[in-house]
Order: sequence, then C-alpha cells, then structure tokens
Amino acid sequence: MNRGIVNVGVIGTGMIGSLHAGILSSRINGARVVAVMDVDQDRAAAVAADCDGARVYSDAEALIKAADVDAVLIASPDAFHAEGALACIAAGKPVLCEKPMATARADAECILRAEMGAGRRLVQVGFMREYDRAHRALVDLLGSGEIGRALRFRGIHMNPFRSEYASIDTAIVNSLIHDIHSARFMMGAEIAEVFARWVPANPKDARSARYAIIHISFDGGAIGTLEWSGDSGYGYEVEVEITGERGTAGTSSNHSPILRQGSTRSQAISPDWPERFYDAYVEELAAWIGSVMRGGAAGPSAWDGYMSLAVAEACIKSSESSQPERVIGMERPAMY
Repeated sequence: MNRGIVNVGVIGTGMIGSLHAGILSSRINGARVVAVMDVDQDRAAAVAADCDGARVYSDAEALIKAADVDAVLIASPDAFHAEGALACIAAGKPVLCEKPMATARADAECILRAEMGAGRRLVQVGFMREYDRAHRALVDLLGSGEIGRALRFRGIHMNPFRSEYASIDTAIVNSLIHDIHSARFMMGAEIAEVFARWVPANPKDARSARYAIIHISFDGGAIGTLEWSGDSGYGYEVEVEITGERGTAGTSSNHSPILRQGSTRSQAISPDWPERFYDAYVEELAAWIGSVMRGGAAGPSAWDGYMSLAVAEACIKSSESSQPERVIGMERPAMY
C-alpha cells in the first residue's frame, strides 16, 4: 500500500461489481480502484472510465497477481467465486468475496483450509446485512437482554418481479444464503436442522421456485422460518422478527415516509436491493478497507461462508427428500 491508500482490483463488473467499484471510488476514504476485470470488455472499460481510468483485464488471475493491486473484490458469477478466493489466498492478498463464497460446501472447505494454511484471515464474505443499521440495531437490542433469550427467528425476503424464475437450488444458494447467514449471526447460534418447502414457478418444472419457506432449528433449541419470494410483484422487502422470552422485536424494510392523502395511507417500497441496502454496502466496504489497512480481514469470515453453504446444502437435500435434514459441517476451527 502507498501512503495509506489501498489499491483495489474488482473482478466482475455486472450490477453488483459496478456498484462496489463506484462506492469504492467515490465514497470510501483510502480506497482506489486501479484494475477491473470482466469477460465483457466493453462493460469493464465503462466501469474503469468511472474509476479514474483503472486498467482493464480480461483474466482474473492476472489482475490478482498484479504488483500494484493490494486487495481484490470478487463480484464475478457465483461459479467463479471459489477459484478467485483461492487465488487471492495463494497470492497473500485480502479479498472481499461476494456471497456465496462458493457454490458447494466442499469448495468452501477448500477455501477455509487454504486460509488456515496461510495462518491469517484474508477472506471477508459479502454478507452486507451485518452492516445494515436496522439489523445491527436489532442485534444490539437482543444483546441488551431486553426481550430475554431468543426463542424464534423469522426472516422475510421478497424479491421483485422476475422474468426468469430460479430453481429451488439457485434460490437457496444465491438468494436465501443471505437469510441463512442473518439467522446465524443475529441469533448467535448455528442452524442444526432444516426443512424446505416451496411453490414451483412453473407447474411443469417441479424444481422451479416462486415461493419458499425453510423451517430451521438452532443449536440451543430456538426455532425459525426463512420466507422467500422470487416474484413479489410489488418490490423488494427484507425484514426480520425475533421473539424472545419477554417480547418481540423486528426490523422494518421500508424507510420512506408514510403518506396520508385522498382517503389512503401509503408507503413506497424499494424497487430492488441496491436502493434498500446501499448504505449497508458503503459501511461494508469502509469496514473492509479499514481492515485491509490494519493488515487483516474482519466482518463475515470464511467460516461464515462455509457454514452458510453447509446449511444451504442441507436445504437442498431436504428439497429432494421432502424430509427435515441435519446440517453437516466440520468442527469450528480455533482460528474463527
């Protein structure tokens, strides 16, 4: 690093990659985007132009190995996350890897073991809800003991209209993975068992998914549900409600004003995730750059990435067996 500046390379310049690159360039003190990579070179060039002329790469490994790249942000398609994270660990460079950290538990375990072999944390996983003010406030309230021991977790995740429907496998690994992690970090306990049920988007394709509910049981006895829609038809909402021994507390997904007019009471709903969680992305990236400056990684760890995929794997198994399934994972290493 040069004079307290972290030179960042961004792999993937789609919707989330371009959002990250823009925030790093315009909102984060101490960060500079010096390189971007995408197979779509025109799109990469457009993002690079908005980052004060960052270099454009067509090869992810070349970007990772570049001498002037201090840290790497991976926002490529999910299937390439594990490969990129392993290359960053091998190069000794801190990496913020978008969720999911991998698409299979076995690949996530490879990342976990590689990082342990490196002897220090290098991986932060992009579970940005940890940085959302509403989620943090609820965690703080739980920590205060105001509602007593948490007994039940309910997560609601409504996505807006989609022209193409996900399979239940994709819905779990790509979208519900956020809710899986939220349940773990907010309840402060691992998920022990899951039971997945869903409504197909296409009656002719049994594994297509429009709506899903995952019943979960935690170590320690608490229970919960993760409720997901791939096509709300009205907008984007994420809410959490936790019931404790002495009360119930929850977040609100809407921050817009409540309007009373013409015999109606209304409130605007976020059209999609970039608007709802923009501030959380800013906080996440600021925290990541700060940790890189301190020589390590903070925030959601490779262990969180691994365990979220262990839960996701159990959810997929449950979707196939139509039975509750236990979550199978390795013992938590002392490093985490």
